Amino acid sequence: MSRLMSRVAKGRRTLVVWALGLAACDPSTGGGNASPRAVERGGPDDTLRTHIIEPSTPTDEGLVYLRAIADVHERADALAGEARVDALRAGLGVPVPAGLAEAEILRLDLAARLGEELMQAPRGAAAARELLGPMLAVERSLPLDRATARALIVLGDAAVRTGDDALAAGSYARSIEVMSLLSQELRQELEP
Repeated sequence: MSRLMSRVAKGRRTLVVWALGLAACDPSTGGGNASPRAVERGGPDDTLRTHIIEPSTPTDEGLVYLRAIADVHERADALAGEARVDALRAGLGVPVPAGLAEAEILRLDLAARLGEELMQAPRGAAAARELLGPMLAVERSLPLDRATARALIVLGDAAVRTGDDALAAGSYARSIEVMSLLSQELRQELEP
């Protein structure tokens, strides 16, 4: 968790620098809706669409899937290097049973972990970006969960390493927005 928070802090610093530079160029960007001009110029697209994952009805198939993903993480913990990467990739290949909405969050978390592992290898940032880019595309609605924020941070880190500052800034901004929405939701739940 401290590693994630460190990345969020690093992402916030990068985002502040980006935002200051971008604000000087185009005051119409921000607030979760990048202006078409900013995106056309290669600026960050911080568009964020989210949805809440409602708990599904427990089924035998769903429980088997949950156990399989837990086993993937446990197996990966015992491995290192390419063997860990292979175990995590195999986990993404586990078929998702119909009606298990929570699988979207589990897959994002698994993909984020795989992305982190990929980036430890030479030229692994491009592979992490290739993996996470389609899952986190701005056109998609993402589950409102910490797994989404984590995956967006990993995508941002991969974008930095591959020289795509616009994607990095957009990903970090979207991650911060997800965390902000989660914080608001938690505060509302704790209100008397």
